[in-house]
Amino acid sequence: MKINCKISTLLAAIFLITCCNCQRSQRRVKSIQNYWQQFMLHPTSTPPSTTPRSPPKSLNQIIEEKAKRRCGVRTSSYLPHMPLTDRAPRRRGRIVWDDTDTMGTAPAPSGTFPWMASLFVLFRSGEALFMCAATVLTPNLLLTAAHCFTNNLDEDTWFARVGDNYILSPDPNEQTFRVKKIIQHHRFDPLREDGGDGRHDIALVSLYPHRDRSLIQFSLDVLPICVPQPDYPLHKLYEQHCEIAGWGMTEYNNTSSYPDSVRAARITVGDIPKNYCDYLYQRDVKATGKFCAGGTVDACQEDSGGPLVCRLESGQYHIAGIVSSGKGCGVYPGLYTEVSRYVDWIKFWIEKESV
Repeated sequence: MKINCKISTLLAAIFLITCCNCQRSQRRVKSIQNYWQQFMLHPTSTPPSTTPRSPPKSLNQIIEEKAKRRCGVRTSSYLPHMPLTDRAPRRRGRIVWDDTDTMGTAPAPSGTFPWMASLFVLFRSGEALFMCAATVLTPNLLLTAAHCFTNNLDEDTWFARVGDNYILSPDPNEQTFRVKKIIQHHRFDPLREDGGDGRHDIALVSLYPHRDRSLIQFSLDVLPICVPQPDYPLHKLYEQHCEIAGWGMTEYNNTSSYPDSVRAARITVGDIPKNYCDYLYQRDVKATGKFCAGGTVDACQEDSGGPLVCRLESGQYHIAGIVSSGKGCGVYPGLYTEVSRYVDWIKFWIEKESV
């Protein structure tokens, strides 16, 4: 305040020296003094507010706002490791071969996998070939593996289905969409003999709306999945119920072993030592954005891109992993993209591409 007073006095003095005999100038000096008193000594601007800003929305809040539904909700009582009958022993279902005693090898009831989607390629002959699985996030975005598109990035040849349980026959709430955009992680490096280690194996698929401008219509059979918190520790999933699901082969390299509907298996996460995982795959697996899980319970060919989901304390299912790669089926632990390490990347693209 004292500094402002000195400045105003100095300005007035300079002005008086220059125009000391001019009454008009004296009036102008007076107006300048009034200005300094009004605006500098008694500012009218509002001081900065001390009210804290609202925290940024979490990714799950954004997903639920876009879908106008809760994420990660299963509306059936299905669990793949539970017995089909009261007399059957409680053994884990296996996605890689038949285990007729558990739910995981039988067609699941409606509402069991509402977040699952299937990806197809349409050939010029008119034949459509199932390629990968995916997971629903918002009305127009699916989450899958980047390696699904290694040999084909032409969006015009791809289409997606949601509400799809029976792969070869229509389901009541099945919806089909053309693919508008394929968004592979910008640092994805496909598996190659010359050193590619498959790192950052994650992608998003954006869908075209139907002619009536509608996108995914959510129902009990079609719902979004939740995403875990950033860098959610894998060891915390060890005590949780986790499962894998897909339409892939149930026996390695056996094309006659495709199931007619989604198959699932309970899988343990967080129990594979890092050193053992790195030894199996001869690389630093964590550095590639992946983790090891399973062993005798495993995903198989064409389960790629599908979700490894875990039911957390809230009771909602979260996508902890994306089926990436492995060694055979049901022999060694498989590799899954660790979704919690890509939350910021997913959030960026949802805010940019989702409707």
